[in-house]
Amino acid sequence: MNNSNYIGIIADDLTGANDTALQFFLTGCKTQVSFGEDLSVDENLKTEVFAMSTESRNISADKAHEKVLNASENILKKYGFEYIYKKIDSVLRGNIAVEIMTLLESLEYDCALICPAFPNEGRTTIGGFHLVKGVPLQRTEVSRDPACPIVESNIVNLIKSQLPHEMASFVGLITLDTVMKGAGPILTKLNELITSGKKLIVTDAVSTTDVEQIALAITKSTYKILPAGSAGAAQALSKIWHPFADENTYTPPQLPKLPKLVVSGSATDLTASQIKRLQENDDIENTYFIAIKPENIFSNDFEDIAQRIINNLVKENTVIIHSAELIENNEKLTSFLIEHELTRDGFISQICDYLAAVTREVLSQKETILITVGGETSYKCLRAIGSKNLQIIDTVAPAIPLGVNHKGQYIVTKSGNLGTQNTLVEIIRYFEQDK
Repeated sequence: MNNSNYIGIIADDLTGANDTALQFFLTGCKTQVSFGEDLSVDENLKTEVFAMSTESRNISADKAHEKVLNASENILKKYGFEYIYKKIDSVLRGNIAVEIMTLLESLEYDCALICPAFPNEGRTTIGGFHLVKGVPLQRTEVSRDPACPIVESNIVNLIKSQLPHEMASFVGLITLDTVMKGAGPILTKLNELITSGKKLIVTDAVSTTDVEQIALAITKSTYKILPAGSAGAAQALSKIWHPFADENTYTPPQLPKLPKLVVSGSATDLTASQIKRLQENDDIENTYFIAIKPENIFSNDFEDIAQRIINNLVKENTVIIHSAELIENNEKLTSFLIEHELTRDGFISQICDYLAAVTREVLSQKETILITVGGETSYKCLRAIGSKNLQIIDTVAPAIPLGVNHKGQYIVTKSGNLGTQNTLVEIIRYFEQDK
């Protein structure tokens, strides 16, 4: 890499790394995303923003610490980034406290300012309580997340629960009454909390303006502060860290006319509703849906399913293979898991492995645009086809990037918790419009 590379992003899953990198791409930065066990920088790419996924969301705290420390020591320190951003899940899944503390110690920051709010996506924080479209986090479907259920809406309490008892005093809060007064009062409160020994400082935010003022306060502080948050806070910082964007330099990519393959292993209700909305949409033609069944997973007959997909990936058709029907009936799924002595998390992982095998088989025989839904699904599918790095080349829908790997494969990744019911429809429409 050369001296133009100056922003480093570290996320705990692939879709998070991608949607955060996208915020900087939109200000004119050339971006590169790396993921997997062997995180690496492609020094041949002239990039200004390097994002990486440690794939540490659904593993133990000790293993997450090791992965983040390795990334910090071998990439963030090695390349001397001017700015570092710690991406966390906008619904607070993962080893948030452990990963942030690891970076604070490794990179010698004074504190982290934690802002998971993403108002444009309905994520807000009030009084330390995190809400999704006005609903406290523990009352949303993430309370049933198979790998990382969230049963606490108060971010301060959630972070304390992930820390040793003696470190509980490290956590502080900047409340909305201060945030609404702007960057000056936010900075004053931030400095006060740091002076009192706080290292993990949560901040309220209910609007894009709030997030922008928080970002401004971070950049004005004389302390070394690690920003940690969602793609929303990254969006605000991108305009400060890279303010010289020239909108006239953006040229939409010329995309080939290819069929689309949508691969979804996401276990969220939102994903199920997005698939249903796409299925019911009369304006999008030539779509073919394959709902995988338990017998597909256990018989491992991915070659037969792959052949069905290949047979339908003609012209500009769209084939959607998904697990929505497997997991949308919670009571039926619970009975099934008990009968087969499986955990929900383990079964979701098996689904993703199966979808990755199908994807590898299809792409070995057919040229197509790949659209993956869900963090684990995206990671496993991309690794299955030999991808290690992506370049962001366009935005397909809000917070959803289009990337291309070293083989020229076009790839869209979408978090299972992101978007509206129409998001999959919007993604398909993007590829159907004339560029």
